[in-house]
Amino acid sequence: MDRLTRIRDWINRDNGRLFRVGNGPISGATALGFLSLVAALLMYLLHDATGLPGAYAAACLMTGGALLAWDAWRNRR
Repeated sequence: MDRLTRIRDWINRDNGRLFRVGNGPISGATALGFLSLVAALLMYLLHDATGLPGAYAAACLMTGGALLAWDAWRNRR
């Protein structure tokens, strides 16, 4: 048996101890959270060009973090 095959079989075992590796559905809160983080990064990087105050980037950053934290908390229940 190939070493990578053994590692993949070990990762994909389903004994409940580890999270499952694979694709799953992405919730709306996760998508909006990541988009908010990207928007905050863009606002921060384009601060001089756009003239937007840093509070907008901070608000997007906090909103994105809150959405991701809320979705992670909701999925653990």
